[in-house]
Amino acid sequence: MAEMEGTGAGVVADPHGVLRQGRVFLDFFWDIASPEREVRLAATENLLRHLREGRKDDELKYALKRLVEGLGATRQAARPGFSLALAQVLQAFEEIPMCSVLEQIKEKHSLEKGKKKLVKNAAFGNFFGVMALFQSGRLIKDQKALLESIQLLQQLVHHQTHLRDLPRKTLIDIVSEVPETVFEEVLFGILQSDLASAFTSPDNLHLLLVGMQKFPGVLKPQNLKKLFGSSTVVNEENIPRLVELLQSVAKSEKKDKKLPNVAFDLLQVSLKEGAFELFWKEGVEDGLLKEKSGPTSYMCYRLLGSALPLLSLDQLQVVLKGKVMQHYGEYVVTTQLPERFKFGPDMEAYIDEFLNSCDDLERQLAVIIGFSTLTNQGNPVFSSSSKVVRHLHPVALQKYVDWLKDMFLRPDLDCCLDFSSNRQKHNWENVNIAHLKITRLRKWIMHRLSTIIESSVEKEESLVMDISRCE
Repeated sequence: MAEMEGTGAGVVADPHGVLRQGRVFLDFFWDIASPEREVRLAATENLLRHLREGRKDDELKYALKRLVEGLGATRQAARPGFSLALAQVLQAFEEIPMCSVLEQIKEKHSLEKGKKKLVKNAAFGNFFGVMALFQSGRLIKDQKALLESIQLLQQLVHHQTHLRDLPRKTLIDIVSEVPETVFEEVLFGILQSDLASAFTSPDNLHLLLVGMQKFPGVLKPQNLKKLFGSSTVVNEENIPRLVELLQSVAKSEKKDKKLPNVAFDLLQVSLKEGAFELFWKEGVEDGLLKEKSGPTSYMCYRLLGSALPLLSLDQLQVVLKGKVMQHYGEYVVTTQLPERFKFGPDMEAYIDEFLNSCDDLERQLAVIIGFSTLTNQGNPVFSSSSKVVRHLHPVALQKYVDWLKDMFLRPDLDCCLDFSSNRQKHNWENVNIAHLKITRLRKWIMHRLSTIIESSVEKEESLVMDISRCE
């Protein structure tokens, strides 16, 4: 009978005659394997309702068996469908032992007993099984199941051909959720080899960085020294390898258009270890930035934007007057063609978020002036009509306006991080460059002041009049 077949999993035994109880019950499992997300979600909800209302042990047992088998289905959409449904069932019926379900998963999707051609399905079956246990919200509470799930993920790491980096990323997600006592008592022992090899792969490094931030009492300097020979991650000796790992991540995640988590966590750890300037100057400016490839350049820009909320005033000055900032300016000027990817909106979003969340007037002012003094032959790269000024505190806004007025009346080109393209240098050989720069800067300032008046920022009348007189 067709209704006795699992989705890509063969015939399901029916010793209690569950299958004869109704087509509606069986259709839940077919719909859970549907390629349409809405159908899968509705089927999962209906299955849960049916099991709750019926409270029949034989149906629950059959449902578990069918869901476990579906984890290794040949159709891609079916796997996450069965995984989510299993997670929901485990969440709803807490009397189901987690370890028994894990044993069912490992038995049904055996990586050792199965035929070679079925290894891919078995690997996915195990992976989506662990995902179901984790998403049920119960895995962290069951130390035995937690330990065995982590060990299974470690085993699945070797099936990279099929699963790529999914097992390692899931392992990191699970570790980030456990309490420090559980990490120390249950997981630290089995993860030591992974942590000790932190500098061999981006995922192992990420695991270490997450652990250092989540469990500082366990991964303290003396334990780090035992693991890999140094009490810190960001130091002169490790910088070259860290750069290589970040370069690798930048290339592998170039389509994501976001800062990889491992890069952001490394930034945070460098601050925690008091090694930010070393990380920034040797790791980013003299490391990543020197490769001169698109993915690594974008990573540098995203590191700059992501770092803004985390830095002190002195650290902000280091970043805002550094090589990454200038490189970003040169990039903006050379990507004016319509078909080129433009990072400008992304950077503006970083600035907007920083100004919106920062209540330190001096740091607000440092960032807005820092970007206003990144200039191409005197003309700031930062848009003169940018609306980020709406987040400036009134006092900071007044100081910014005062600074703009002063720069208009007494241009200080020395405070600018100025650059010229090769074409500009060639075309303007006989031009009075200083006069040209001042003219371009003043033109930008006039427009900047005008847009401040026109913006929706709630301004004091005196400020508006002050700007108007300047114009």
